[in-house]
Amino acid sequence: MINKEVLAKKIVVTGGGSGGHISSAKSIIDELDKHFILNENNFLYIGSDLGMEGEKPGNSLEMKIFKNENFKQLYIRGGKLQRRFTFRTIYLFLRTILGFVDSFKILNKFHPDIVISTGGFVSVPVCIVANFFKAQIFLHEQTATVGLSNRIVSKFAKKIFVAYPSSIKFFPKEKVIHSGNLVREEIFFNSGRGPVIEEMRKMIAQSDELPIIYISGGSLGSHVINEVIKESLPILLQDYQLILQTGDSKITNDYQLLCLEKEKLSNDLKERLVVTKYIGNEQIGFVLNNIDLFIGRAGANTVYELGLLRIPSILIPIPWVTHNEQQENAKILESVGLAKIIHEGEFTPEKLQVLLRLFSKEKLVIDEKKANEIFVLKAAEKIIQNINFRD
Repeated sequence: MINKEVLAKKIVVTGGGSGGHISSAKSIIDELDKHFILNENNFLYIGSDLGMEGEKPGNSLEMKIFKNENFKQLYIRGGKLQRRFTFRTIYLFLRTILGFVDSFKILNKFHPDIVISTGGFVSVPVCIVANFFKAQIFLHEQTATVGLSNRIVSKFAKKIFVAYPSSIKFFPKEKVIHSGNLVREEIFFNSGRGPVIEEMRKMIAQSDELPIIYISGGSLGSHVINEVIKESLPILLQDYQLILQTGDSKITNDYQLLCLEKEKLSNDLKERLVVTKYIGNEQIGFVLNNIDLFIGRAGANTVYELGLLRIPSILIPIPWVTHNEQQENAKILESVGLAKIIHEGEFTPEKLQVLLRLFSKEKLVIDEKKANEIFVLKAAEKIIQNINFRD
């Protein structure tokens, strides 16, 4: 049992916009909470209010995930700098400016000594304004490449923690520490609660004959992946059981459409399919520790968790992200023998069936030595140890 210290310095943790940035922020907050007494006078999380495209502001992913957390949290008006011009570009640019205004108001009142950023567009105005107030900035880079937000923040960061050794070359060497990636403690728990788990318990009883596949397009879901799976359901369910995380897009309505598809199935096939909008922390450990295969995107945290747990995967990287970072993340998992990569444009029901046949026939050969060097544990602990919270 660690005796908690009174935290003398004022700390801000920021990062959001995607599940990876948010879960990394949560890992940092959990580690801080193990060592220090956190209260509204010395700790603050800053996220963005920007939801998915087509949604009104005030419904961001971090707002949903952190809704029931008891630490102090404030949200700025978020915006993204887009590389191609649309009418939405102007709207997002104006929101970015307003995000600087919001950050100034918040930080002028809170006056942080330390800001720890886990990345995402929300982190840029927070870190730039915090630097103006002479706060020390610490950055964690989760991906195998570096996005625009972290390139900007790295210019004035005191230390930069990287998930992968391959990322060190993007930053000044004297600032960089290889910490590994920040992962949720919950992924190691083979327990939990919720409707998905209750459905999975029934699946596990017959998983020797019908392997369990977890399919996810990331925390926000993927319409492309959902469409291919929808077309493939009658065939896939002959040989597999599926946990399908669709996201909750109000534009594509994938969750509702997949639920309708499930109702069309025969009763025996219905029992082999679980459709859910989101897999929360209270369920993720049980899900990951009881599946035979993962199919989905190659976000930084997803890839790292799959690597730590040695879960074989079929990865469909998002092709339009900055610096093709999901492709680079996927290559790392592929390099240790845990993944097969398919380009989004080639991801069809027919190609999926070919890959599944390959997985069932080939014996998985994992490079354990390389995997152990890349997928290291206790990143949050290492980060906290390398920041001076006491003087």
